Amino acid sequence: MQIGIFWFYKNQVLGIAHDVDFGQVDSLGLVDSPFTHVDYWPTIQKRIPELAEIEYEHIPRGWIVYDKNRDSFLVYLDEKLYFQEQARKICDFFDAGADINKVLFKKDPHYQT
Repeated sequence: MQIGIFWFYKNQVLGIAHDVDFGQVDSLGLVDSPFTHVDYWPTIQKRIPELAEIEYEHIPRGWIVYDKNRDSFLVYLDEKLYFQEQARKICDFFDAGADINKVLFKKDPHYQT
């Protein structure tokens, strides 16, 4: 599985996924993505022109980190995305594959739209 940031727009996942860099474990045992929603949003807007006038925080979003201590992937997301269909699409986007049983979903008020 990969880590990164995402938005869920018109029933599809938009964002950036990349491999876990195990050399970048922080003091809590987490491996986070260097990408942020605010910085990556212009890239999404260029790909989807209809989003050009919409701020990044107005689209349901989330982020995935790797927890080395638990050997699991943590998906922090808007509660609007806390449903099986959306979870499946998020896991597909981040290539969960064999790691699907290591994925934990957590509602995060920071991502509330």
